[in-house]
Amino acid sequence: MKNEALQMAKGVRDFGPAEKIARDKILDTFKIVFESFGYNPIETPVIERQELFASKFGIGQESEAMNETFKLNDQGGRDLVLRTEFTVPFARYVGMNPQLRLPFKRYQMGTVFRDGPIKLGRYREFWQCDVDVVGVSNPLIDAEIIELANEVFQRLGLAVEIRINNRKILNAIMDYAGVPEENQISVIISIDKLDKIGIAGVREELLAKEMSEEMINKVLSAISIKGTNNELIEKLRDMIGDNGGISEVDDAIKNTISSGNIVFSPSLARGLAYYTGNVFEVYLKDRSRLSSAICAGGRFDEMIGGFIGGGESFPAVGISFGLEAIFDALRLQNAEFESQRSVVEVYVIPIGNVPIKTAFEYCKKLREANIFADLDVLSRKTGKNLEYASSYGIPWAILLGEDELKENKLTLRDMLSGEQEKLSFDEVVAKLKK
Repeated sequence: MKNEALQMAKGVRDFGPAEKIARDKILDTFKIVFESFGYNPIETPVIERQELFASKFGIGQESEAMNETFKLNDQGGRDLVLRTEFTVPFARYVGMNPQLRLPFKRYQMGTVFRDGPIKLGRYREFWQCDVDVVGVSNPLIDAEIIELANEVFQRLGLAVEIRINNRKILNAIMDYAGVPEENQISVIISIDKLDKIGIAGVREELLAKEMSEEMINKVLSAISIKGTNNELIEKLRDMIGDNGGISEVDDAIKNTISSGNIVFSPSLARGLAYYTGNVFEVYLKDRSRLSSAICAGGRFDEMIGGFIGGGESFPAVGISFGLEAIFDALRLQNAEFESQRSVVEVYVIPIGNVPIKTAFEYCKKLREANIFADLDVLSRKTGKNLEYASSYGIPWAILLGEDELKENKLTLRDMLSGEQEKLSFDEVVAKLKK
């Protein structure tokens, strides 16, 4: 009979050793690249006040992300949420720490939560890995963010396309189409669904929002322009003029060293209310098996100043990497991605009457040499121990018998080839490190 208690909540997953080791390797890559670009780590709480996220300076009450927020109350009756992303908490952190010297560059990695639809690459508990910088208005820093993203995916071996647009361009399109200011955010949120529901679906949503045919046709014609990046820039300049947004996109593309995979996409909106300038989304070049974005971000120049008040400007830009989608992309691309089933590098097997304490002592010396060692404490036969080490993919075994102790040697066995040789402890360490 099935135990009803042994079930998981929808949209969450367990990860065994092989999966967790593979995921940690991705996180290690993020950390190395983030820190190499000068970003420092911070950590913020999982639980935040609901009004922080619902604010017009947060993700916005009308946004899809706010609708998908897990909401709860504490015993004092306060409205709380599980964080859905890291940008809003980062803005709060900056606002609560006025002593920070600007520019301030930070990264944060951890779990976030959204009660949304579930599919490959999208779950209800998932990891985001963010970099943000506050205090720089120059779009050259936007180019650095794009460069950082390219460096991450190059190291991970994923071919990607980086899409870029600017919220000022979208606002100008709204003005060009005659959309009233109070309706513009709602229309932009519909435009952001173009990839999911197509032109017909966007048209249907805009009709439901009581927009006129003339307004809808102007909006759709502007976001559907085709051509190279340069051609799109010039066509949009002719259509809507340049309120700064087109130049910011142009500057970001021109100043990115690895710009061959950047695509200017006038329909890209990013559905969150807080974006003010350039916005980015990153997709696999081959989207046949994973269609969702694996990385996204943009400028949020008004969020921090809006939370703090007083009219002070805090220009900021950042990008967020979705660990779940990237993990799924790598396992789809590489069948051997999760081949490592244990972090142990060498398994020590005491044989015969060799005291377990002696095996402990050798493990201690191996660990002091920064080698990950484990040992048999169940007094199993040698064959069973070798079978156990093999089942976890441990690459080396040390056989520690009475003969080895007399000769002050260790028998080192290559678990893949089955070859073994007697070596001194120092020779074993040198071989394992090599």
